[in-house]
Amino acid sequence: MKHKNLLKTVLLTSTIMLGSFSSFAEEATEEITKPTTLQLDHLICMKTPTDVQISPEGDWVAYVVRRNDEEEDRGFSQIWMTSTDGKQTIPLTASYANASSPRWSPDGKSIAFTGTRGDDEDASSQVWLLNRLGGEAQQYTDVEQGVDGFAWSPDGTQMLLSITDPEPKIKDEDGNEVEDDKPKPWVIDRLQFKHDYVGYLDRKRTHLYLFDGKNDPVQITSGDYDDESPHWSPDSKHIAFVSKRDGDPDSNNNSDIWVVAADASAKEHPLTQVTTNKGSDHSPTWSPDSKTLAYITTLEPEKLWYDTERLAVKPASGEGAANIL
Repeated sequence: MKHKNLLKTVLLTSTIMLGSFSSFAEEATEEITKPTTLQLDHLICMKTPTDVQISPEGDWVAYVVRRNDEEEDRGFSQIWMTSTDGKQTIPLTASYANASSPRWSPDGKSIAFTGTRGDDEDASSQVWLLNRLGGEAQQYTDVEQGVDGFAWSPDGTQMLLSITDPEPKIKDEDGNEVEDDKPKPWVIDRLQFKHDYVGYLDRKRTHLYLFDGKNDPVQITSGDYDDESPHWSPDSKHIAFVSKRDGDPDSNNNSDIWVVAADASAKEHPLTQVTTNKGSDHSPTWSPDSKTLAYITTLEPEKLWYDTERLAVKPASGEGAANIL
């Protein structure tokens, strides 16, 4: 069944992309008849489908269509849904409100996505829920600094959130919070101080939280490290993720795979270090019985980008040696 769904996803992605280019060609033909060579206007008119997600029962796919708006001088992303027989196509979100990362709930009744609402371009991105039968999207999270990413638990009872640390609060002499809109200088105190498409880096880190839709999100990872690529175990009891926690993360490529229990009621959330290799370990994937992790590893970090990536398998408990395939 999984192989059939994968094949459907591949075929549907191709079909959606062909439909997008066909639509683009029709629009371009109407608006621009001469010359027939590819022009800048053609590229501006192009709509790009991405992030195709098939529903649990395999009858529908949700996907994102990205477009550029020349008058607004900005890009927009809109979520659409198409039946797998190709007979029905429905826009799920408004064309003027950015929405991305559509993810089906495990029961297939709703779709969660990240996006903003309103005219404020600087509004924080939140998770929204949309009934697959239609209607207005309902805001699911309310995180001051916004949500970077999310993932449903396989049993559908809670959601994993990736959240970047908030801006530090400014307080007066009495300890009361005050607003300060004055531009602040960038303080460079990191070895890696800048990223493309991000700009100057600060000390705010991205951590993992559990959210049940009712109570406040519960933070389950912390520290001066970024926690990335989280994956739920099939039994919804643990989360595997990638983090560089060996010394200064800016000075090495030693990323390791860690596991934390998905228990929001626990007072503490100890981590299990699965890998101890000095090279890069990433892309963890659980076995169906939630006992083993498959991942990508590199064994000769001194070769930098010439180091060959290998597939490895190791118990999620971290015990024993990894089986390098």
